Amino acid sequence: MAILPDGAACYFCLGEDEGAEEGLSLVRDCSCRGDSAGFAHLNCLVTYAEQKCRAANYIDMEAFTEPWHKCNNCKQPFQNQLAIDLASAFISFTEATYGHPGNSKWDKLKVMAALRIKIMSLSNNAHDAIMNMDTTEAIMIINKLLSMVDHTKEDLKMSGWIHMPKHSGEYQYYTMLCGDFEAFSHGQLGRLTLKCIGSQDDYKISIKHFKKARAIYNLVGMTDQANVMEFKIKTETSFMLAFTEENLKDENLKDKNLSSTVKSLIFQTWKDDYEKNLNNNGIESRFTIRSGLEYAKLLRREACFIEALRLVTKLAHVSRRVLGPEHKMTKEYDDLLKSFEVREVIVLPDIRHFQALRYENEGEICVVQGPITKPREVDEERIYRVESYLTLPFIGCPVICHGLLSASHLNGELGEVRKMKGTEDGIRLAVYFEKKGVKSALVKPGNVQVAFELPSSSEE
Repeated sequence: MAILPDGAACYFCLGEDEGAEEGLSLVRDCSCRGDSAGFAHLNCLVTYAEQKCRAANYIDMEAFTEPWHKCNNCKQPFQNQLAIDLASAFISFTEATYGHPGNSKWDKLKVMAALRIKIMSLSNNAHDAIMNMDTTEAIMIINKLLSMVDHTKEDLKMSGWIHMPKHSGEYQYYTMLCGDFEAFSHGQLGRLTLKCIGSQDDYKISIKHFKKARAIYNLVGMTDQANVMEFKIKTETSFMLAFTEENLKDENLKDKNLSSTVKSLIFQTWKDDYEKNLNNNGIESRFTIRSGLEYAKLLRREACFIEALRLVTKLAHVSRRVLGPEHKMTKEYDDLLKSFEVREVIVLPDIRHFQALRYENEGEICVVQGPITKPREVDEERIYRVESYLTLPFIGCPVICHGLLSASHLNGELGEVRKMKGTEDGIRLAVYFEKKGVKSALVKPGNVQVAFELPSSSEE
């Protein structure tokens, strides 16, 4: 539990933290910052949200749901356990107030809206690739929501509502029911299925849900959401190919270029998603910050260290300013930035991995720490000073070329090691350069030095 700053008080009732009594502990898990801003009792947040719900227009679902999942101060979504607790309280409130037998069609939507908020809070809290309790509960609530959608369609005999005039209440209700709840549910089922991938069938199930969601979004004219599902379908189809390619039976697909083709498709898809969010929503959008994080991770995995580091450095600053230093997305950026501090090298002749720290004696000595183990145990590592010619910058390590005679134009150029190749003349490093128009080159290890600090980009 985080230590509360002195003077912290609930901004609703001005009361202090009362700890053990349920609902009266001070909480703040949004983007509020500072020593005292944004703290509130859970009970006070619930009371405020209930009051806002009762005052909202009966068909204004955004006003009805917002106080349950967005902070009244910073206007950013709640996170982690606070988001789940508020969503649970939202369900209790709507079921007690609007969930009575024979309730109106708009009351039905209010109960569904609470289920939707709970699904989002659980889904965002579930760890990737882990079938945990949050994921299991989310799937149960999704199935409950889909069941409510089906019963509502049947009770209201809505089969022809999609063909009603677009300004009619029937058409608007149908689009809300099917788009905001039915299509949303299938999209979430697709997303959650990806968290427990174990076979090709899991990918197929996930893609099936995304296609169902896309079809519904297109039917009700929700083009942006349909495009998101299209992106998901394209991405997961690419990952499915990568996941199963070694077992493919189709000889037409089973060629040596398949891996690079699949990787290129995945890479381009994530790049397009980030650039689309950047262009449409701006750099301060949560969608841009999130897609940029995923794109940077992919860049890092593909040894595009320099581009990834520059992107992470820029977006980490944006996330810290917009979402706050305690936001989980900001913390992900901070962790990624910390990982970029490691300059990994191989030390000969033992061929063990170390972290390069600095050069001494005008570059003749490289100070290293290690050897690096997986998982890494930093406390057990030692510092060594080795001859620089005995170190090989590992894949992904940024380097600067020097001492080249036949390719002197590369001296001083910043690049990164993407591959290591053995030749008749010894090991060569495939260095890809940051400067546009400069082609990659195979360079002797003695003609590169680790770049511990990146110079400013020409685009900055």
